[in-house]
Amino acid sequence: MIARLLAVALAIAAPAAATPAPSPQRQVRAADPISVSIDSSKRSVVLWHAGALACAGAPSLSSEGLIAPTPLPIGAAQFTPPFAGVTVTFDIDAEGRPFSITGTVEPRARFYAQDIMPALRASRFAGSGPRTGCTLTYTPEILGTADAPLEVLAHYGVAQRARLERQLWERFAGGDCHSEQRLAPLQIAYPDWRKIERRAGDPKWTYVRYDVDASGVPVNLATVLSSGDPALDADARRAAAESRYAGGPRTGCVRLWWQGPETVPVALPDSPVGNPACEIDDKWDRAPRLTYPRPYQSRAIEGWAVLRFDVAPWGEIGAIEVVDAQPSSEFGDAAIAVLRAAKFKPLDTGLKGCIDRVIFQIRKDGDEGAVGEPLPPSD
Repeated sequence: MIARLLAVALAIAAPAAATPAPSPQRQVRAADPISVSIDSSKRSVVLWHAGALACAGAPSLSSEGLIAPTPLPIGAAQFTPPFAGVTVTFDIDAEGRPFSITGTVEPRARFYAQDIMPALRASRFAGSGPRTGCTLTYTPEILGTADAPLEVLAHYGVAQRARLERQLWERFAGGDCHSEQRLAPLQIAYPDWRKIERRAGDPKWTYVRYDVDASGVPVNLATVLSSGDPALDADARRAAAESRYAGGPRTGCVRLWWQGPETVPVALPDSPVGNPACEIDDKWDRAPRLTYPRPYQSRAIEGWAVLRFDVAPWGEIGAIEVVDAQPSSEFGDAAIAVLRAAKFKPLDTGLKGCIDRVIFQIRKDGDEGAVGEPLPPSD
């Protein structure tokens, strides 16, 4: 029986940790993105708009209960050249979840299109029943961040984990909160994340605007923009009201709260059958480098891939091909990268027709949500 190659477990919103060894169940945690201050007047944002959905034998699908997250906006250089749209093909299971997602993206658009397939997997077509041969085309739109609608900037801020430039924060509320010296936090309250229901594959978020009076108390609180969860909006306002600051008064302060998504699970594949000679207990000269695909991490989407490969007598792994991957072909690409980073110990003879699986799983470490606010003004 072929043993599992490895399983990747990701802790959402947790710092990087070393991979435990030896173990067939390996874990990896992705580090937070690096914050870089950039002049917003020289930046653009790439949006993706979904077109009409068509499935074989089904001219239309019910929109009742439809949850279809928009792909996250991605920051771009000011003069990003235009590129073609992206067409994806997929099936829909009995629960309304897309699977077997594939698509071709031109190389220069890959960075900007990284959330298209994860966002589609996070969608749910309630009441539609199983469907096959579905297609959906996403068309790009490039906007300057300096004059993009606030709704776009709000979604962009969530994608950037609140790392917006000061000029963009000022567009949400004006005032002097982000142009003067940063207030000193004396007491920061948080929403009660236990009472906020997560949404599968789709983060929730809310921007709270407030002023701070001379005694450090937030006043004039209001929800500026949000993902539409009244419970999160209300509790975020409460948390902002219970916080206290020194260095005021200030006007036009803004704080972003967001909650990570609920996991979108995937049914695991059956144990693959391959060359029995590939079953070696102590086989790694260089253990696989485990990397969870970040766009799927952000949406808490699980996946797997079954791979076929050969091993040279000196241990190099080659002729790697994807037998199957779910819920999207991108998990096959990620699994190939995992296997390419590995090397067997030298063998008496090479191996052909090895088959194994790479499983990507989400593991939560208790971080229920997060808060972001702009960095202090630069000198």
